[in-house]
Amino acid sequence: MTDQALRETVIRLAQPVIHSLGLIVWGVEIARAGRTLVRLFVDVPTAPQTEESGDAPEGAIFSAITEADSGSAESDHPQGEPSATSTPVAPTSATIEQCEEISRHLALALEVEDSIAEAYVLEVSTPGLSRLLFSLEQMVPYVGDVVEARLLTPVASTDPAAHGGPRRVWRGILTAVEEEGFVLAPVTISPDGEVEEENHPSVLLPWSAVRRATRMYIFKQPQKPGKKPGGKARGKDGSKASGGQKATKKAKSGKKTGKAIADNDHTAN
Repeated sequence: MTDQALRETVIRLAQPVIHSLGLIVWGVEIARAGRTLVRLFVDVPTAPQTEESGDAPEGAIFSAITEADSGSAESDHPQGEPSATSTPVAPTSATIEQCEEISRHLALALEVEDSIAEAYVLEVSTPGLSRLLFSLEQMVPYVGDVVEARLLTPVASTDPAAHGGPRRVWRGILTAVEEEGFVLAPVTISPDGEVEEENHPSVLLPWSAVRRATRMYIFKQPQKPGKKPGGKARGKDGSKASGGQKATKKAKSGKKTGKAIADNDHTAN
C-alpha cells in the first residue's frame, strides 16, 4: 500500500470515532525507517492556540504498546480533576483519554482490514504548539509565525537581489499564503530564542515542492544574572520541544492484542 493510500485508509477508519468525540483530523504522517510509523494527529475544531494559551497542552500522544503475552494497562501520570469552583472553558486540545479511545478503535479497525502487512508503530497525537502543517489552508492562521519548510528539491529566491544559492531548508516568518504556495521572510534563530531577520528577500515556496512544513514555537529563554545564555531544554535553534504524554503501539504480523503502557516523553523532535 502506498503512503497516500495508507493515509486515506487511516482517516477513513478513524473519522467516525474522531467526529463522535467532537474532534477533527489534523493530518496523518507516515515514516518508513526500519519499522513503519503511522502517526495520526487530531485537534479541536476551534481557532488554533497561540503562545499566550499557557494552559494548553503542547502535545498529548497516546497509542498502545501491544505484546502477545500481556493484557493489563498501567499509567504513572494520573490526570488531575478540575476544581469545583473552576469556570468551564472550551477545550484547547484533545485529551489523552480521547487519544487513547481513538487509538483503540483505529488499531482494531486496521487489524480487521489487515491494512498494514508489515510490523508497524501507531501513534495518536495532538499537533502541539510546534505543529506539522499538512495544507496551505492550515497555514493561514499562522501568518506572522516562524515556519520551517523542508523541500523535496532545493529552491532559490526569484529576487535578482538575493544572495546565496538554492536551499533545501527555508526558515522564516510566514508573511502570506497564496493559492499554490506561501511566502517566507528568512530569519535566523539564536540558541537563546532570538529571531533575527536575514539579509535576504522574501521567498515564495510552492506547496508542491514541500516535503515537511512546521510551525515553530519559539521560546525566548530568560537569562539569569551571572549565567551564560543557553539551556538543556531548548534546541540549538531556540525552538521548544513539543513534548507531552506518549505511548507507542507496536504491531507485528497482525499481532495487535495486549498491554497498553503510557508514559511521559519530553524528547526533542
